[in-house]
Formats: sequence, C-alpha cells, structure tokens
Amino acid sequence: MAKPVIPSAVASDLLDRLQARFHPWPLIKDWDLTIDEVAPGFALMRLEPGPRTTNRGRGNINGGVLATMVDMVGAVALSTAFDGLMPFATSDLHVRYLEPAVGPAVATASVLRLSRAGAVVEARVHCAEKLVVAATMNFSIKSNLAG
Repeated sequence: MAKPVIPSAVASDLLDRLQARFHPWPLIKDWDLTIDEVAPGFALMRLEPGPRTTNRGRGNINGGVLATMVDMVGAVALSTAFDGLMPFATSDLHVRYLEPAVGPAVATASVLRLSRAGAVVEARVHCAEKLVVAATMNFSIKSNLAG
C-alpha cells in the first residue's frame, strides 16, 4: 500500500458529497450542524445551538456535542486525503474544554501528520472570537483503504 498523502487540491464536488453523507446521519439530523468548507487536510463545520445541543438551564453547548463535532470535523479533514472516503477509525480523542461554549460554534481541523498506519489531527472550536475547545485525535487507517 502506498503512503496516503494530502492532495494539493480537492475535487470540486467533495464538499457536496461529504454534506450528503453526514447530514442525514440520525445522531446529528436534528442538530443545526453544517460542513461549510473543505480544503486539502482541512475542514470547517458550524453549529447553531438549539434545544437538542445545549445544556438545559445554562444555554451552553453540551460537552458531548462538542466532542462529537470535533471528531467529525477531524474525520472530514482527514477524508480529503482519500477523496472523501473514510478508511479510518478514531483511535483516541483528547478534548480540552477551555470555556463554556455559548452561541454559534465554529470547528476547524487540520491534519498534522499522515502515515500508512495513522494520522494525527488537531481541532479547535470557537464561539465568536473565544477559543472554547482544543482537541487532538489519532486515527487508525485501514490497510486496504477500502473505506
């Protein structure tokens, strides 16, 4: 198997294909979560907080929702190396909650390292200008790249 690489460009329809793959997913179908941008080794997602994603009585976005968002944006960023396929699985996820996430959230992820066996991805979530989550994750890449 050849070592996967981050391409110099992504297919013009990659964003549409990724949106079609994730938006009907039952876990997030009632979240106002969108994949807004993909570029080589990079992804950006947005979440408008609502009753299914915020802590009752506090109004901040639930930590489990933020962890899911971070994992997803990381997977989307990594998928750019495989033309949208996902021949990998999250092997660990380290989420650091820095501040309460109040208001719309923007998550970005960048691939830091990619090899035949795995990848390291960094993600951040901002609400307005405030950094509310910093995360790193490792992905194990399947050897057959069947996705």
